[in-house]
Amino acid sequence: MTSAVRLDSHLDPTLPDVLIVVLGGELDYTNTEHLRYRVLELLEGGHRHLVLDVGSLTFCDSTGIRIFLMLRTLITDRGGIIVLSDLPPAIERIFVMTGLNSYFTFQPTRADALALLRTSPHAL
Repeated sequence: MTSAVRLDSHLDPTLPDVLIVVLGGELDYTNTEHLRYRVLELLEGGHRHLVLDVGSLTFCDSTGIRIFLMLRTLITDRGGIIVLSDLPPAIERIFVMTGLNSYFTFQPTRADALALLRTSPHAL
C-alpha cells in the first residue's frame, strides 16, 4: 500500500551533538521498524540532540507517532532535545488532535530548529 519512508541524515559542523534526520514519503506500520532501526543506528554516533525534518512526510499513522515518542524518550534520557521541523499541516493536526504537541518542540524550518539549539542552554 505505501512506499518506503525516505530517510536522509545530516550533521551541522557548528553543532556536533546534533543529528539532523530528514523524513519523506509515508510513515506507517509497514516501515516504522526500519525507520526506528536506522535512526537508532545513526544515534550511536553519540549525538545528544535530534532534529527531525518532516517536511516531505506525506502520511503518518499511529505507529509513526509511536516512533516519534520513542525517539523523544531516548533523546530526553540523554539530556538532549528533540525538535520537529517543517511539519506539513496534516501531520501537525495529528499532534494537536492527540495532545502530543505539548510533548515536542516544533519549529517552522530546519534552520529555525538549529538556531533554537544554538541558543538553548540545554543544548550546551
